[in-house]
Amino acid sequence: MTLRWADVTFGNGGKKSTVTISATVTWINSRGLIRQDHPKTDSGWRTITLPQFATDLLRRYAADRHPAPEDPIFPSGTGTFRSPNNFRRAWLAAIDGTGYEWVTPHTFRRTVATHLDRERSTDDAAAQLGHSDTAVTKAHYIAKAHRAPDVSDVLQQFQRPLSPPPGPPPRSL
Repeated sequence: MTLRWADVTFGNGGKKSTVTISATVTWINSRGLIRQDHPKTDSGWRTITLPQFATDLLRRYAADRHPAPEDPIFPSGTGTFRSPNNFRRAWLAAIDGTGYEWVTPHTFRRTVATHLDRERSTDDAAAQLGHSDTAVTKAHYIAKAHRAPDVSDVLQQFQRPLSPPPGPPPRSL
């Protein structure tokens, strides 16, 4: 996680809060884990409008810690950016014994993408996740529908009349 407090803009006066995704963490052998000041791809750079519950949570979190703008929002135990491996380890420890061991960060991304696709559009889901187009979003993040859409009105057009129509019989296909 490379989010810093400087990446958050708290809304007020009717404006919503946002967070800007503008970096990623990477390992450099000579330096260790560093914050790379650009995301993996150009489409990864984006500003996301936060729902109110996330704004409230971040405000409470900041009030308890009094962070500096460059501080990570979700720091490691030593106050640095958290490595993906350490995040996974902490995640597994946090959900152990909860019955939610099957939930992964990827599960959250898929859930968000699927919900946005259903409620808004595939384009919105791709933009939220930082994908350059919808192909990856559709193929790997949006759950396939378990119920086909109601197209019974279209299929009804295949109904044959109970008795043949007057005139010569129809030709075979």
